[in-house]
Amino acid sequence: MKFKSPILDIAYESINRAVLSDVVVYDVSTVTPFFDYSIVCTASSSRQGMSAVGYLRDEAQKQGYIVKGYSMSNDSKWFFVDLNSVIVHIFVGEDRVRYNLDGLYYHLDKENLE
Repeated sequence: MKFKSPILDIAYESINRAVLSDVVVYDVSTVTPFFDYSIVCTASSSRQGMSAVGYLRDEAQKQGYIVKGYSMSNDSKWFFVDLNSVIVHIFVGEDRVRYNLDGLYYHLDKENLE
């Protein structure tokens, strides 16, 4: 899949490699000056979430992008990767419903990537 932004392409490929589900890309450029896109997706386990963070971090750096930050630990239920103009949120199980970022972004333009 090709996006307007090369870093979105990198994020999408990394998410596919990690086999994450329920992937939605929100265009948040109209509501925040800090980043342009927020990706929300679901992992089936913390281990899968950690792998996804590793793929995202490694591929972005390999392509010359700066990874501003990320969070991951063995027992995390919410993983976060800051790719500067793209923020990736990876939730494990029901934590996606619990934190409800999809509800926060419901009014924005989005792309379902399933």
